[in-house]
Amino acid sequence: MKGTLNTNAQAVLDVVKGAHNHPTAAGIYEAVRQKRPRMGLASVYRILHMLVERGWIKEIWYNDETCRYDGHVERHDHAICTHCGNLIDLPSMVSLPADTLRSAAQSAGITLNSYELRLYGVCLACSQK
Repeated sequence: MKGTLNTNAQAVLDVVKGAHNHPTAAGIYEAVRQKRPRMGLASVYRILHMLVERGWIKEIWYNDETCRYDGHVERHDHAICTHCGNLIDLPSMVSLPADTLRSAAQSAGITLNSYELRLYGVCLACSQK
């Protein structure tokens, strides 16, 4: 990683990298406040924006209102529970034929650089309720 971070930014990065639940900004704020009680929510949002811009974390929008953050920045796919909203890393990448991907991208009027797949359904915990 290029550049250095101040202690507040490092605290936010550590929370996101250490989380396995794709936390929201509010969740990150609550976790960071355990170590840095004087940090404000606006600072957390600014830091998250900067970390996303630098490519150190990913921002994942999975509906019109909810944004989560991911410390795993390499290409990977997700499953999303339509009942509880849980966002789950898939344990393996889903491969699609290159011609299918190019055709889909072309129909959208874009040149394909990369892709990520999202599967929607009901998670195991919700299905057992």
